[in-house]
Amino acid sequence: MTMIITDDCINCGACAIECPTEAIYSPGKSWIEHEKYYNPLSNEHFFIVSGRCNNCSGFNKIKCILICPMNAIRKISS
Repeated sequence: MTMIITDDCINCGACAIECPTEAIYSPGKSWIEHEKYYNPLSNEHFFIVSGRCNNCSGFNKIKCILICPMNAIRKISS
């Protein structure tokens, strides 16, 4: 499963704080994977880098989904 943050996001940042794998980034922020820089996936709202997200493996619930006040985070089939 892939996680996405929808346009309902209000950019509160709660999801990024809760993410145990640090897979959630601020709008417009570049990210690094294996010493390579990547362009932001969104300039409008927080985004989840699927290669870093493990769907909170080892936890009972997915933390970002639980904390999001706008229910803006979804699991989708990849």
